[in-house]
Amino acid sequence: MANKIHIPAKRIVPNGQEVIKITPEAYSALAEIANESGKSIRQVASLIIMQVAQNDMIVYDREEV
Repeated sequence: MANKIHIPAKRIVPNGQEVIKITPEAYSALAEIANESGKSIRQVASLIIMQVAQNDMIVYDREEV
């Protein structure tokens, strides 16, 4: 797949709190996908995140030091 998502690199330490905050626009898009799929918002968000991560669709833009 030619199109990849560019994300600034930042280290986050998982702490057992599986809660994220998203923009209202992202929530609307997620809700639309969930409504079409019949899956929960949690399931849809998890599927999208895992597929993007597993299919090498992210480019990490690391700052040069």
